[in-house]
Amino acid sequence: MDTERKLKQWQQAELIDHATAERILAFEKHQPVPKKLPLLLLIGLIFFALAVFSFIAANWQSIPDIAKVLLMLTLMWLFYTVAYFSGKKNFGYPLLFRVIGLAMFGASLLTAAQTFHFPLANSVLPWAMYIATLAHYFYWRHLVYSLVGFYFGGYVLVSFLPNIGWVEWGIFIAITFGWFYFSKNFAPTAFSWILLFASGFMLWGLVEYDSVLWPIWTLFALVLLLLVIPSDKQQMIRPLYLLTAGLLLVVYLAVRGQTFISIIDESHWAEAIALAIVAGGVLLLSYFKFRSLMWIAVPGVIGLLLFDETAIGLAIVAELSALAYLMIAQRQNEKLGLGFVYFIVVQFVIYIIYAWERLDMSLFFLIGAILLFLLSGAAWWINRRKEGVKS
Repeated sequence: MDTERKLKQWQQAELIDHATAERILAFEKHQPVPKKLPLLLLIGLIFFALAVFSFIAANWQSIPDIAKVLLMLTLMWLFYTVAYFSGKKNFGYPLLFRVIGLAMFGASLLTAAQTFHFPLANSVLPWAMYIATLAHYFYWRHLVYSLVGFYFGGYVLVSFLPNIGWVEWGIFIAITFGWFYFSKNFAPTAFSWILLFASGFMLWGLVEYDSVLWPIWTLFALVLLLLVIPSDKQQMIRPLYLLTAGLLLVVYLAVRGQTFISIIDESHWAEAIALAIVAGGVLLLSYFKFRSLMWIAVPGVIGLLLFDETAIGLAIVAELSALAYLMIAQRQNEKLGLGFVYFIVVQFVIYIIYAWERLDMSLFFLIGAILLFLLSGAAWWINRRKEGVKS
């Protein structure tokens, strides 16, 4: 009835003719009508499910061990079956039933582990849930499975601690890289990229070398991913690299400003120099392959700026990089939101951590005002030059 009413209104407004309206109406009449569960039936099913689960919980201890596992498996297949017919017959919410079925799969594993006294630490439980969730994602391609997969991927990483082996770490990298490579949307691609970045922190437990620079090494290692993905995907994940590079610089700046003892000693000079050399390679690679990501090479100098003699250089690099990013982004007509937030955060860290106890309040605000005026003047000058060129 709503379709007919709309079509009549469109005919009266002379938006469509009578023949077009008849064809639209005939097409809509042949479409399957969604079937909705009656409200009372839905409420009854909910109460029935609660009654069943309450009965099971009340008699859980008296149920035989093997029956507990079989019961969880039966519930899992029951929900998957309901989800199948829900999608086939167009009633209910297939996604909800599949998610509950996935939860029942996890409950089956947990029940088996508790029943037969399998260890939960460093077990296959998080692995199984991670792989099963990714299988759900690649089959149905829904955001919910990306969120659940990200959770269990992080759980797998945490389960590595305190013991971690190269085999487990390599398998996790392979699975997560497959998720990253074959994902098509931003959310799953971002989640898998974050897990790959987080896996670099596991090197603290794998390698017998104490270093505070593992996050930067990990970021540079992830640059290799840009060589195996198409250009459209490079543009999609570009903010991840820029955000991570800026966040690393801010975090190291804040930690160095709050720490009164050296967080890196003289024995790490070789590593700091090596990191700077690799940063140069990343800069050259970015220049020729993906020029908009050249900024990710900036954290490579952090290693050289963590020593007591060079600590002030870290604040200078953070300040200059923030200003340069804003000016270049303004000149190239790019979005300034990300750069402006980064600039404000850098100012906050430098003023609050580095200069709060060294400057009086008037000088504090004076320097901040001068910096903002300089930035505004530079932006005005660039815009004036552009208008001059256009005219």
